[in-house]
Amino acid sequence: MTRLPFALLTFLVFIGLNAPSIRAQGGPRFNVSELESLAKRGDADAQFELGLRQITGEDMKKDESAGLVWMEKAANQKHLRAQFVMGSLYEDGVGVKKDESKAVDWYRKSADNGFAPAQFAVAMAFDLGRGIKQDPTKATEWLQKAADQNHAQSQTALAAKLERGVGVEKNVSKAALYYLRAAQQDHVMAMGKLANLYYTGNGVPLDYRRAGAWYQRAAKSDDPWSANNLAWFLATCPDESLQNGEQAVQFAARALRIMDESGEDQRYEMIDTKAACFARNGEFFEAILWQKKSLSLLAEDKDIPAEERKALEAEFTGRLKLYQKESPYSEPQPKIDSESAPLPQDTILQDEGIPGGNAKPKKKKNGSKGTVV
Repeated sequence: MTRLPFALLTFLVFIGLNAPSIRAQGGPRFNVSELESLAKRGDADAQFELGLRQITGEDMKKDESAGLVWMEKAANQKHLRAQFVMGSLYEDGVGVKKDESKAVDWYRKSADNGFAPAQFAVAMAFDLGRGIKQDPTKATEWLQKAADQNHAQSQTALAAKLERGVGVEKNVSKAALYYLRAAQQDHVMAMGKLANLYYTGNGVPLDYRRAGAWYQRAAKSDDPWSANNLAWFLATCPDESLQNGEQAVQFAARALRIMDESGEDQRYEMIDTKAACFARNGEFFEAILWQKKSLSLLAEDKDIPAEERKALEAEFTGRLKLYQKESPYSEPQPKIDSESAPLPQDTILQDEGIPGGNAKPKKKKNGSKGTVV
């Protein structure tokens, strides 16, 4: 069975939420015969929807070749969504021979006329050198165009570039603002990234409560790493008032369960997190066993550079020694960027019903750098 391209799957979510369809909002759906009649008369919207249904198998027999014909007819009439879909089909070779250069050509036609998902696709092509010469600066320019249209995926990618200074001058405060805009549209990755900035006081004032609230919001999704991040936060946050061993264990277990149900291998980072959660909950025997398992999985991962492996082994071994002494691990207080500006648009505390105020970090004697948050 042919799998739909990731770009197309993302697009289907986008049009389902944000773009007008041939059918009226709340009105009746066109049946296949009506679509075919309109499509044969040259209606680009009908050609697009008929092609999309045939490609995806929605409400009719799946036929990628026939769907491609109708999609291309719509695209040749400058139908922006059809042009985007044509790009996604060529990118992954669905119904056509894979051709990344042709994919970029179709994406560009849609992007040049302002279609945000296509602008994001063009940005990724420049970013990865996929079907076009790699150019981080041009990638950033296209991300900016889509981000200005409130495209959450582009806002998150642009924020990541601003945070690291890739293809654009580094500006973590500006990155935080874009993360916030995307997070407020329920973009899970942006929630986690924004939480991490609050947790470290990087680009925004240090604020453990806001960090926890965003980790909590992200963990409502089915993303295992979001559940893992919240578990780590609850187990190791420097502010003792926000630590909760029992809840930490529950979220750590949830992260591993999601990974298991999706057929993914267990990760040493998540095992390390679960050990920290057990230790915070006073279950040191379990913490020791899980920490030893994390060290074992770390040793089995051959893709980690030698220097990074050595640093991680030192961290994991340091935590193991703490648990053997029946002492939980807490993150050290981060160095605070005193020039960071707050984000007045961030209403996460009110939204989640959490008492406000910046929690002052408590100094800790022990601790090395954490691996998850």
